[in-house]
Amino acid sequence: MKKVVIIGAILVLAAMANAVTVNHADTGQTIVDGTGVTIIPVNEVVASHMTGNVKISDSPDNDMQPTISRDPNGRIIVAYATQHSIIDQDLSIMYSSDGSTWTRAAQMISTEGGILQYPAIVGIPDAGDVGLGFMDPLTEYPLVLYRMTDITDTETYTGVAYSWGETEDYEEVAVTSISYLFVTLFTNHNLYMYDLEGCPYLAYWTQELDGPPEIGGNYFDGQSILKTAPASNIDMATGQDYFYLLMEHYNETTGHSEIAFKKSVTDLDLLFTSGGGPGGMDKYADIEAMPWQRYLAKGDFDAQDPNVAASGSNVAVVYMSNDNIYGDWNVECWYSSDNGETWSVSTPGGTPQVDETSPAVFMSGNDVYCVYEKAGNLYLTKSEDGGATWNEPEQINEVDGTVVSAPRAIAISDGGIVWTDTRDGNMDIYYSPLPMAILSVDITGGFGVKATVTNTGTAAGENIAWSVDLSGLVFLGGHSEGTIASLAPGASETVGPGLVLGIGPTTITATAGGVTKTANGFVLGPMVLGL
Repeated sequence: MKKVVIIGAILVLAAMANAVTVNHADTGQTIVDGTGVTIIPVNEVVASHMTGNVKISDSPDNDMQPTISRDPNGRIIVAYATQHSIIDQDLSIMYSSDGSTWTRAAQMISTEGGILQYPAIVGIPDAGDVGLGFMDPLTEYPLVLYRMTDITDTETYTGVAYSWGETEDYEEVAVTSISYLFVTLFTNHNLYMYDLEGCPYLAYWTQELDGPPEIGGNYFDGQSILKTAPASNIDMATGQDYFYLLMEHYNETTGHSEIAFKKSVTDLDLLFTSGGGPGGMDKYADIEAMPWQRYLAKGDFDAQDPNVAASGSNVAVVYMSNDNIYGDWNVECWYSSDNGETWSVSTPGGTPQVDETSPAVFMSGNDVYCVYEKAGNLYLTKSEDGGATWNEPEQINEVDGTVVSAPRAIAISDGGIVWTDTRDGNMDIYYSPLPMAILSVDITGGFGVKATVTNTGTAAGENIAWSVDLSGLVFLGGHSEGTIASLAPGASETVGPGLVLGIGPTTITATAGGVTKTANGFVLGPMVLGL
């Protein structure tokens, strides 16, 4: 039986003038007015020209659950929740161009349920916008999603609220992007066909917040291949050719928590393949049918709070584990340089008889950055070899003993580090820049082919090895390589073979500092076309 999850779904479009119900016979969707979320434009500066640890929240109540990314314009974007009481919790949307001055763009309030929780935000460069997901758990339509063309302008926020029949207890959401798609992983209590608490769901959203027409678009994990429910502390990341799903799974048989892992392709032609999986399920898009799935950490111990990062063919998974002779929590890292086909394990944080908790990870090329809490402090450690070895951790927070240890209390991205901190008596959100070079690669054609390497980080990149390769019938300029001695923050350098001579289709692969970009084109003499 082919599993089509979209049937029975309810989508709720935001910002419509009147309550309207429209039935779509081909999909079974129902569209109604209102998400139950009120967006208040704020545009208020809350921190100006600050250095070191920057406090970016200003409520006297408890701020929590920070999430961080960059928008396609390079702005650092953060969302977090503020708990005013046990029945009143809202969200703030923040942005900064430099990490030192922060502006609250908007406040989001639940007008029906009163509580908004677990925000997750991601920039979507291929679409030129930002995706935001969170839960409004006490409403009829708990999963709320927005795509934002301009984070600074609430008029560009377009939202839907979502529910699926015979489900309840919507818990948390994680997000990533694949090309122009906004991709959401979320959990709920699935009473449809099964009775699965903490059942993982996966949904793909176009820029119009519809499902892709080629596939069902929304899928649940029916547990036929890998037991993942009850799932919690979910996360996602996207690499060059694959995207990755992580879940903490409580194994009721062993009584221990373990880390479930799934991956699928980023090639949209493959991802949009209808059927082909077990029982006619969509082979690559359906979370249940994905060809690659396994447990990473599993045994007579607990593995909890996983976080994943990917760059090119590299992927790193960090989590907290008590698999040691003392039984305390250490931070472990599973890392791979071949898209998760083979794995090795290292220990970014492993002080004996001291708990290291709440890990989060970011990766750029071969450089991996892991942050975690230890003894109330926030530590950052770096690996320059894809996760195999780690530098001595350095403390990030400037006031000892104030960092909160909890799931989603700490987050990291190319935009920097955010965490929950109690130094001022209540829980606040603090920010610190990530001291690193962050490289991106763009490929352009025309007369020959060029790769532009840009450093969007806060530190200079040194001795950056680069290469550009063209496949196919290329007689001249098929391979070039070199080293960029130094690339300052904000600087770019163009590299490549110079003259190219060939005929026919080609795939161009440009790599700089472990960051890889590919493009398809056509070589016609010295011209490279169609990029």
